[in-house]
Amino acid sequence: MHTAKVYEKVANIIPADELRGLSHGQTDALEELLAELLNIHDGDIEEITYDEIDEAFRKAKTF
Repeated sequence: MHTAKVYEKVANIIPADELRGLSHGQTDALEELLAELLNIHDGDIEEITYDEIDEAFRKAKTF
């Protein structure tokens, strides 16, 4: 995974306070969901939309 670029994009969408509020399990879930998005978009980070990142974050918060 292109970790730094993905996290930069996430940080531009999700407020830092909300990201820091995730538990370890939620962070792991978010990482897995982001990896799935990268697979869906054949590794092209620019193709991942705001809505997809927001949805992944909201799903991860439920774990």
